[in-house]
Parts: sequence; structure tokens; C-alpha cells
Amino acid sequence: MAMEQTSLEPNKKINLKITTPRGIKFVEKADMIIMRCLDGDLGILPGHAPLSTVLGDGILRIINNGVEKKLAVFGGIAEIENQSVNIFSTIAQRPEEIDRERAERDRREAEATLLEESEEHQIRKLQALLRHSLIRIEVSSHLEEAEYLKHDHGTEEEES
Repeated sequence: MAMEQTSLEPNKKINLKITTPRGIKFVEKADMIIMRCLDGDLGILPGHAPLSTVLGDGILRIINNGVEKKLAVFGGIAEIENQSVNIFSTIAQRPEEIDRERAERDRREAEATLLEESEEHQIRKLQALLRHSLIRIEVSSHLEEAEYLKHDHGTEEEES
């Protein structure tokens, strides 16, 4: 039991390393790391079980001595093992590396385009709904046939 306590001592840190195609981007020790995975946020504390996960687009939060740092991370994978978190991502940006004016301009352009194409978007949603409905109808239309085959198969076994 003493061994479990030492692995979760307050002075234990997580070794974080972020690598992009250009090389090692960020190295730091942390008390906690919160990353965006495809299906939600994942928090990592010292002593976390080994794990590999796919990252989504989101904010990587690094908490150390009560101070929080944030990085923009766009996809990749994370490997957690032996008090280390290794992140491999195409893009990882520190706040000072982000062109805020460009990001705001891109946001405004995207929002305007979404408003202009909302009718087309509605059509795509309806097409997807129609496609899903047709698939469900096709599959459910074979219910009687499936029941017939099941019944027929059972009858053969009984006659054998």
C-alpha cells in the first residue's frame, strides 16, 4: 500500500511532451493535463493508467502549481505511460503564436457562409434523414423474411 501512496504524492509531476512534424514543440512538467479527445475531455493526473487516445480539435489545458496554460491542438494522438504524456499532433499552438485578427476574420467569414448556405445545409440534413429512413425501411422490410427463415430453419431441426 505504501507503494500506491508514493505514486500519487503531491510532488509527483507528469512529464508532457508535444511533438509536431517540425519537431518537439513543448516540454513541461505538470500537475494535471486536460485534453480534448474525439468523445470528450480527458483529465490526466500523476499515476494515470497507461492509455492511447485519438485527439480531437480543442484546447489542451496544462495545470501546474495552480497556474493554467492553454494550447490550441488540432487532432493527433496521445500516449499516457509511466508519468509521461506524449502528444503527437499536426498543429499545436501557444497563445502568442496565434494570429488573433486572422482567427476573428476566419470566424466572421465562416459564420456568414453558414448563414448563406443554411438552406443548402437543411437540404443536406434532409437528404441524410431520407437516406437513413430508406436504409431502415429496407432493413425492416426483411423482418418477415428473416422470421420465415428462422421459423423454417427451426422446423428443419425439429424434423431431423
